[in-house]
Amino acid sequence: MATDPVCGMYVDEGTHLTALVRGRRYYFCSHTCMEAFTAPAKEIARLKRLTALSLGIGLPLFVIGFGQGVGWWLAGLEGPVNLAFFVLATPVQFVAGWRFYHGTWDAFRNRSANMDVLIAIGTTAAWAYSAIVTFLPLAGVSLADQGTYYDTAAVIIGLILLGKYFEELAKGRAGDAIRKLMDLAPRTAHVIREGSEEEVPVELVQVDDRLVVRPGERIPVDGTVVEGSSAIDESMITGESIPVEKRVGDTAIGATINKSGLLRIRATRVGADTTLNQIIKLVEDAQVARAPIQRLADRVASVFVPAVVLIASLTFLVWKFVYHDSIAQSLVFFIAVLIIACPCALGIATPAAIMVGTGKGAENGLLISSNRGLG
Repeated sequence: MATDPVCGMYVDEGTHLTALVRGRRYYFCSHTCMEAFTAPAKEIARLKRLTALSLGIGLPLFVIGFGQGVGWWLAGLEGPVNLAFFVLATPVQFVAGWRFYHGTWDAFRNRSANMDVLIAIGTTAAWAYSAIVTFLPLAGVSLADQGTYYDTAAVIIGLILLGKYFEELAKGRAGDAIRKLMDLAPRTAHVIREGSEEEVPVELVQVDDRLVVRPGERIPVDGTVVEGSSAIDESMITGESIPVEKRVGDTAIGATINKSGLLRIRATRVGADTTLNQIIKLVEDAQVARAPIQRLADRVASVFVPAVVLIASLTFLVWKFVYHDSIAQSLVFFIAVLIIACPCALGIATPAAIMVGTGKGAENGLLISSNRGLG
C-alpha cells in the first residue's frame, strides 16, 4: 500500500491517480490531493478564490440569519429570506464544496473513508433540509418550523477551505526550500570530449567525463580532481564558511563553488546519485513520511469515519424519537456530531509542522532525514 503524500491516507497502488514528480512516482486518494501536490501554485489560487466565495457569502448569511432568529430584523419574512438564502448558498455548497464531493467519491472508489465524507454528509444534510423548508411552503405544505441552516453549511465549508488554504501556504513555503536546493546545481557543464571543450546540459554529463571548472563556477557533479588545485567553498554541504583546499585525488562535491584555481575533474556520480540530489531526496522523504501520531490516525481512520456517521445517525434518532424533539433540532445535533468529529487540527497541523520544519531546516543547512521521533 502506498501513502498519499498530501493527506496521508493509504492508497492502493493500482489506482489511476498517480503522478511522476522529479523521477519519483506518487499515489493519491483523490484528484484534489493530486492537484495540490503537482500544481501547488494553482491549488493555492483556487483555494483562495473558493474561500473568499464561501466566507463572503456564508458570514453575511450567518449575521442576517442570527438577527432574524432573535427577532432583530426581517420578522415574518421567512419565506422570501429563505429563498434568497437558497440562491446565495447553493453556489457555495456545490461550487466551493465540490472538492468534498469529489473527495468522497474518490474515497469510495478506493474502498476507504476520509474527512471529506464527514464534511460532505454534514453540509449536504444542512443544505438539503433547508431546501425542503424553503420549497415545501411554496408547494402549499405548511411547516411549523421554518428555520434553515444555509449559513451553517456555507460557513463550515468556508472555514475548512480557509484551513486548507493556510495548509497549502505552509507547504508552499516548505517547497521553496526544496527549490532553493535544486537551484544550487548548475545548469551546464564544460566537458572535454575528443580533445575539445564543449558546454553541455548537466543532465548529459556521464560518469568518467572530464570536466573543466573555472574560478567562480559551481562544480556541476560529484567528482575527483585530476588536475589543478583550488579552494572550494563547501558551506552548502558542511556549513563551514572557510573554503577547503583541494588537490589532485581529492573529492569535489557537486554544487560547491570553486573559489580560486582552474580544476579538471573526473565525474564519479551524476544525476540522482550526486550528493545534492541525495540531500533533496532526504528532505522530500522526511516531508512526506508519516509521524507516529499520523500513522496511528491512519489506522483509526478506516473505522473512525463510518463510526462517526453511525453515531450521528443514532444521535438524530434519539433526539427525534426518544426526546420527541423537532426534525430541525435533531438535524442540528446530527450535523454537529459529523463536523465536530472531523479532526482537522491533526490533519492540518501535524503535516504542516513537519513540512515547514524540514523545509526551514533545509533552508538553513539542517537536514532531517527521518521524523521517527516526531509525535
